[in-house]
Amino acid sequence: MKNILRVFPARTSYTPDDNMAFIGMPPMPILIPEHDEVHISCTFTWDMVLCEELAYQWEGATNKPVRLGGPAYGSPAEDFTPGMYTKRNVVFTTRGCNNNCPWCCVPKIEGRLRELSEIQPGNIIQDNNFLQASQLHKIRVFEMLKKQRGTCFKGGLQADLVDHHFIDGIRDLSISELLLACDTDARLPEFKRACRMLASAGFSREKIKCYVLIRPDMKKDQELEMERAEQRLAAVYEAGAMPFAQLYRDFSEEKTVYPSAWNAFARMWQRPAATRAHMEKGTNFRDFNT
Repeated sequence: MKNILRVFPARTSYTPDDNMAFIGMPPMPILIPEHDEVHISCTFTWDMVLCEELAYQWEGATNKPVRLGGPAYGSPAEDFTPGMYTKRNVVFTTRGCNNNCPWCCVPKIEGRLRELSEIQPGNIIQDNNFLQASQLHKIRVFEMLKKQRGTCFKGGLQADLVDHHFIDGIRDLSISELLLACDTDARLPEFKRACRMLASAGFSREKIKCYVLIRPDMKKDQELEMERAEQRLAAVYEAGAMPFAQLYRDFSEEKTVYPSAWNAFARMWQRPAATRAHMEKGTNFRDFNT
């Protein structure tokens, strides 16, 4: 097996922290461990310019092959190697997704959902759509998770696929977070049903969380757009989940830039304490636009 040195443009909570993982420009040559290849890993398209510069700099710092890739470049994700491009406790048990949501790049990069034959141990399940997997696959994952503590389903569980089989499978696991998704108003009825099922199984709002995609039409009245977004976020909270606002970022080379009012609005709906205070005290969303 090749000894691969991995380079990332910035550190995140998922970035590997072993001695073969580096952030940014190469250090002094004496600090670079022995390796066979260098992989520059680029997740976001707006980091491509920086990553291309990193590739150039690392080519000058090593006499080994330097490869540039990652989701931003549409690199194929055929399998999963724990600890390679994410921390070891972050795992994928499937790749791809059978949906074709217009705002999502996963089907374009990874194709339709496929189950990985080898299930790696880890407590953070990052699958793009775990609930589309077969019952047999889910059972195998649940068996692995029985040995884990603080399990998180971070990839975004499709609410209309939450069923009794899934509930029974996670009931006795050590669960820290269950991340659902509610990307449009049309998803609310099934989302509320899923929340009722999870609440009946003993999961509180502190463990049921929800990605809420916010796609404001910048050509329309922004106050009305913000009010419309808040209505869905509030509905998610009232259904028994903690919302997490995600401003839509186009998968292009330039990072989508929003006015400061939208950034402040999203931050408020990304902080549980602020969200809870807002919902319990009835603070108007306009108060966060200054």
